Amino acid sequence: MKTLAFAALSVLTVMASANVLADEQSSAQPLTQVEQYNRHKGIDVARVTSVKTAQDPEKVDGLVKSTMTYVDGSGVTHSLEYTTMGYGRQNG
Repeated sequence: MKTLAFAALSVLTVMASANVLADEQSSAQPLTQVEQYNRHKGIDVARVTSVKTAQDPEKVDGLVKSTMTYVDGSGVTHSLEYTTMGYGRQNG
């Protein structure tokens, strides 16, 4: 009787662990390809996760390449590449 109860609990534990792993894998969205920003195409941004610049805009006079990683309204992660203007030499 104890062996049967132990076997039943073991099977239930394995099944519960498998469900947790399946939920974790389905909720983790892989990062899609990097898209180029197009001002004529709207973007759906629910949450920005990170913004990275290639150089410090405070020290550069000219264009600075930036990448923004965000999550859209459906929960899909996107990476968007765009350029900004550096403001390093504005005062002289």
